[in-house]
Amino acid sequence: MNPQPAAGVCHPAEQDRYADFQADLERRGRARKTIDSYRSDHTGFVEWYATRGEPFDTPRLRAADVEGFRDQLVRDGMRPATVNRKLVFLKRYAAWAAARGDLGSDALGAIRAVKSVPQAPRTPRGLSDIELRRFLQAVDRRARPRDQAIVYTLLETGMRVSELVALEVDQITVGGRRAMVLVDDDRDYGGRSRRLALGPDARRTLRAYLAERGGRPGPLFQGERGPLTANAIQRIMRKYCAFAKVKASPSTLRHTFARHFLADDGDLVELADLLGHESLETTRLYLDGEQGAMPEPGDGPMRPRAVVGGG
Repeated sequence: MNPQPAAGVCHPAEQDRYADFQADLERRGRARKTIDSYRSDHTGFVEWYATRGEPFDTPRLRAADVEGFRDQLVRDGMRPATVNRKLVFLKRYAAWAAARGDLGSDALGAIRAVKSVPQAPRTPRGLSDIELRRFLQAVDRRARPRDQAIVYTLLETGMRVSELVALEVDQITVGGRRAMVLVDDDRDYGGRSRRLALGPDARRTLRAYLAERGGRPGPLFQGERGPLTANAIQRIMRKYCAFAKVKASPSTLRHTFARHFLADDGDLVELADLLGHESLETTRLYLDGEQGAMPEPGDGPMRPRAVVGGG
């Protein structure tokens, strides 16, 4: 059961507002675990806010409130990673509220600028060349066109799973030797988008899937019960990982794309654009591979690449 704020800690309009936010998350295919985590973060924040003697309402939210909440969590001994995750929620919720006119742009800008708690960086882990070869062999041998298209699109663009499940048919252009995908960054609610080139295997498998799916409009990746969710994509990944005897997730394919991009002499700034990173410091983590040295250019079963264009 999701925790609910105690009576009196929220303005009545805030309960309805958060219900709309949660419904939006569900429409975007966000994982149930994420939705439940955000609900818990919202509850914790509004209960902390109410200790000052007034119920919380999003139009009142200011950067000083976010900073005060952050500092209280640190004093309570919460791990930096957990504190920063809660800050991510508050910033995304603020961006969503601002997009629908419930929070001013100045307030949103200041909230986005609130600094996270310093923590030791975690180096993203991608698949080794041997693991990647085994995984792709399992996908090529066992998967239907839809699942092949999912895997190769993730691998050759580095997009997030939340962005993949949000793709509509009209965001894909597949023709001749060139194919593009327009990716909406759902973290910023009305912020930016980026245009990515698809590699040869993604083009091939998407053509096969689109021929099977048909040209009807709507979400690109469909299952028997409707559009696939992030959880469904995770299950698809686990299925072929079990055949290949490797451990991987959609995020692992994103990290694999990034490390191979840099190994092919890709530019760090360009990679940040491709991945949709707001900070180069996030992208810089890929320079220190957890598995040791970067793959040598030209080695391994493939070298996924993409280019960014106008959004």
